[in-house]
Amino acid sequence: MVEDIVHNIAGNADEDLKDLVQDIYVDLFTKSDSKLQKLYSDKQLNFYITRIALNNIYSKTSRYYTVYKKNQNNKINIDELNSDKY
Repeated sequence: MVEDIVHNIAGNADEDLKDLVQDIYVDLFTKSDSKLQKLYSDKQLNFYITRIALNNIYSKTSRYYTVYKKNQNNKINIDELNSDKY
């Protein structure tokens, strides 16, 4: 379910989305069973997971952004190193 939600929001645009999915699982595992059970029984679990994903993808203060996305612009493709650009 988590993978489907993240895929629906962001598509396959980023390899780091697998890391986001894992971060969401960690977040869910740290929540109390009673909170998760209430979300599930109130049919709010999908919405809750969607909000976690959206917040992580679009917030510049989220863990996902600071760990994975922030430095992505600094990455250099190996093919670029072989070009005359460098």
